[in-house]
Amino acid sequence: MKYLLQLCLVVFICAACNCQSGPAKTKVVPVTNPNQVIATTTDTSAVAVSHDTLLNDYALFLAGMQPMNAKNIPSKIINNQLYKKYATEMDANFLKIDQNRLSLMRSWAKTELKNEQEHPLTLFYPFSGPDILHALAFYPNANNYVMIAMERPGDIPNIQKMDSAQSAYYLNSVYTSLQDIFEKSYFITHKMMNDLQKVKVNGVTPLLVVFLERTGHSVVAIHKCHLNDNGTTSQLAADSVPNHVNDFIEIYFRTQGTDTLRKITYFRANLGDEGFEGLPSLKQNKTLQTYLINMPDHYMYAKSASYLMNYKTFSAIRDVCLAKSKSILQDDTGIGFTYIDKKVWKVKLYGHYVTPVRDFKGVYDESLAKAYAADTLAVKPLNFSLGYHWGNINNQNLMKAERIAK
Repeated sequence: MKYLLQLCLVVFICAACNCQSGPAKTKVVPVTNPNQVIATTTDTSAVAVSHDTLLNDYALFLAGMQPMNAKNIPSKIINNQLYKKYATEMDANFLKIDQNRLSLMRSWAKTELKNEQEHPLTLFYPFSGPDILHALAFYPNANNYVMIAMERPGDIPNIQKMDSAQSAYYLNSVYTSLQDIFEKSYFITHKMMNDLQKVKVNGVTPLLVVFLERTGHSVVAIHKCHLNDNGTTSQLAADSVPNHVNDFIEIYFRTQGTDTLRKITYFRANLGDEGFEGLPSLKQNKTLQTYLINMPDHYMYAKSASYLMNYKTFSAIRDVCLAKSKSILQDDTGIGFTYIDKKVWKVKLYGHYVTPVRDFKGVYDESLAKAYAADTLAVKPLNFSLGYHWGNINNQNLMKAERIAK
C-alpha cells in the first residue's frame, strides 16, 4: 500500500449513534429482533441499542471486506483497483497472523484459560491501545472489554462523503497503523499517537472495528458517553468529540451467528500516579478510580505494557488490578512479579524469561528469573510469539495468576 497512495488532506465527517448508557455493570441478553438489541442493566432498566447496519458496512469496508448492503458504500471507491488491492493485502496479512499467532493463542487458551472461557466475565485490559485483537483470542466470550490507553477514541468517517482520493488516503493510513500488529503483535506507542491523529485514522475506533470484523464479529452500534462524577453516565451528542476527561466510547457488537450483545468500553485516560499530557493522574481522577474499583468481577490482561506497573509511579492502577481481578494474564511488562503476593495468588509460568529488550533498561526482575529457575519442570512451553521479543519464539513469556479461594 505504501506506493499506492501518496495523497493528502481528507475531510472527515463523523458518523455515530447517540449514546444511551446505564450503569457500568451490564448483563447481556439474547437478541429478539435483529435490528433492536436490548442490553439490560443491573437496575432492571433497559437500554435500547439500535442495530446500525450502515455503521457495520463502514466497518466492513475499513476491514477490506464486502459490505452487507452494496448501496451503503459508493461504487466508485469499492470497485476501484486501489480498494481491491487493499482488500487483498488485508486478507493476506490477517490470514498470516491467524495462522502464525492467533490460532495458536486460541488453542493455548482453550486449556490454560479454560475456566475464564467457560465462565465469561468482564475483561479489564489496561494500557491496551486499540488491541482488541489479542484480547479476543484469549478471552473470546467476555461480556465487556474495558480498555484504557492514552490514544484518543476518535470516530468512524462518513465514507459516503468520500471521493476516491480521500478514501485511498484514509485506507492507506489504516493499513500503515496496522503494520506493527501484523509484524510484532503490539502497537508502538509513539508511532500510534502519530498515526491516530485527526488527519489520519482519527483515533482507535476505526482500528477496533477492523479487528472486530476480521475476527468474525458484527458491529452493532457505537455510543459516545461521559462518566459523571457521581458514577452515572451521560450521552454525548452524535457529532461531539470525546476528548474530555472521563469521556469514553462503547462499541456494541455480536459474534456472527449468535444473538448475544457484547461491548468494548474504551477510555482515554492517564493511569499513572502523576499528571501526563494534560490528563489528571489516576489518583487525582477519583471518578475513574471509583469506576474501576466498582467494576463487576473480572479478569485482567496485560501485554507489551512498557513495564509501567513495575514502577512505584503506577501504584494506583496496580493496586486496583490486584484488588479486583479474579485472575491475571500478563507478560513480564505488566505488574511487577514482586508485587504479586504468593499467599494471595497461585502463579503459573510459561515460556522463558530473558532480559528485557534494550528499549527498557533497569526492569530486569530477579525475583521472576528465580521463579522460572526454581522449578523448570513446572514451567509450561509457549508455541506462539507475542510481545516485545517477537523476533524469537524462545524468548516469550507469560504468567497467569489465579486468586486463591479463601
